[in-house]
Amino acid sequence: MSPVSLLPMFLILLLVLLWVTVVSRFLDLRPQEGRFKSIDGLRGYLAIYVFLYHSILWYFFLQTGKWISPPPSVLHANLGAICISLFFMITAFLFFSKLVNARMKQVDWVKLYISRILRIYPVYTLVVIGMLLVVGIVTQWHRQEPIGQLILHSSEWMLSIAADVNGVTGTKLIIAGVVWSLAFEWLYYAALPLLGLLMGVKSPWYIWLMAVFFFCLFVWIIWTWYPANALNKALAFTGGMLPAFFARNNQVRRVASHWLVSLLMAAVLVLAALYSAYIYSPLTYVCTTFIFVCITCGNTFFGILTWKPSCLLGQIAFSLYIVHGLVYFITFMLIMGMPAARAQQPLAHWLTTGLCSLVLVTICTLSYKYVERPCVSGADRITAKTKRYLDLE
Repeated sequence: MSPVSLLPMFLILLLVLLWVTVVSRFLDLRPQEGRFKSIDGLRGYLAIYVFLYHSILWYFFLQTGKWISPPPSVLHANLGAICISLFFMITAFLFFSKLVNARMKQVDWVKLYISRILRIYPVYTLVVIGMLLVVGIVTQWHRQEPIGQLILHSSEWMLSIAADVNGVTGTKLIIAGVVWSLAFEWLYYAALPLLGLLMGVKSPWYIWLMAVFFFCLFVWIIWTWYPANALNKALAFTGGMLPAFFARNNQVRRVASHWLVSLLMAAVLVLAALYSAYIYSPLTYVCTTFIFVCITCGNTFFGILTWKPSCLLGQIAFSLYIVHGLVYFITFMLIMGMPAARAQQPLAHWLTTGLCSLVLVTICTLSYKYVERPCVSGADRITAKTKRYLDLE
């Protein structure tokens, strides 16, 4: 068995779908209903693929001591780029749709940004705290840099900056380096009022001021910390904005929902995964955009994306994405130890990944019920209090 084999990845996916159903039933969690249910299901599969993709990276890291990304596999290199692009497209579609609908219902910018903060930061903050605890364990709780630098580097993580903390080179690997994508997400959120201007959507002056400030801030962060393929990655957001104009057209949805289109989507995915010469090539972008347009227009990919276990997985997708690196690091470096983890053959490595998936799904389902969902549910209340406090009513 190869470390880049698809078979163990498929078996672990089935295990995850079964386990998330069991844990959700135990915690009395049900899929939330929404208009774009296929997108909810898509999120879960994207997050699990990222989890499995990073298992491959961990295998080669343990063998070579180098974080090789993308891995030495054309298939997984392209699938990794496709997954991240689809994540960005989901964000762009859902929030650009608010601008498209602004002609009928004005955008509540305060609520939008508060809801985003409550959606991302509670879980992310817990992960950063977990990462800092791991740094403490790795350095045996000895301070290896001046206290001011330690506080600064730790605080930078709250701006999605992957700073090395307490002299630990490659601190970002503790969470599999996923923080870079949050910087792109925040850049897009900051750009929304600017995009709204092009569409004639009015915004209060304080929203403009905030948008310009944070847009410039995250441009600088990305330019400084994550410049590799930055423009190509940002281009994915445009692919998510396109379907916002016609996803509600009944005729388009009727055509996109046909099973023949599902077959075409599968063929396009194979084309992009196997024959793209470059992970962020125009071919990858066009194929990924086509697939996403079909999904936003109602294609369920033979019902898989709206299947109950898929939607349950989609609910915990953010936690899966942001927490999984911590689970890997603790498993391979702290529990097993690098020598033992390095000695594993591919089959043993995949078995360890399967065990990690059970732990991860359990943690993330608990996180969704007791952290994510309560925080998101409080968005209306906190928005109202914020408006009263700042006299924005």
